[in-house]
Amino acid sequence: MTADPKPKRKYKHKTERQKLDADCLELWSLCVRTRDKTCRNCNSDYLLQAHHIVQRTYKLSRYNTKNGLCLCKGCHFPEKFDFEGFRNMVIDIIGAAEYEAMQDIYRVKYKWSMDELKTIKEELKAELRRLEGE
Repeated sequence: MTADPKPKRKYKHKTERQKLDADCLELWSLCVRTRDKTCRNCNSDYLLQAHHIVQRTYKLSRYNTKNGLCLCKGCHFPEKFDFEGFRNMVIDIIGAAEYEAMQDIYRVKYKWSMDELKTIKEELKAELRRLEGE
């Protein structure tokens, strides 16, 4: 009796919208990291990551670079285990008034159209070129 061959994996193909969203998020991250250059908490420049202040599930703030700050991996990691402490760290960095204003403005449900996503992608590319030129 022979063993059954390994079943082939079925890969889901990404839709055009998913590809465009991934491109925009990558550009957003590059813009935030290029703008800040170091961790906004500890000034480290090692293993930098971009962090959404307002959750990226809220679409209006998803690609807005004002909704991002650069953190090193060490400062970003505690978010998963100590949300309250992490939130307080973010408030210390950007200020309580700014934090509350962002929460109020961006917590709206919205779905971007494909044309809007294409426009956002081009705007993020232009912003990244501007930031790299500084």
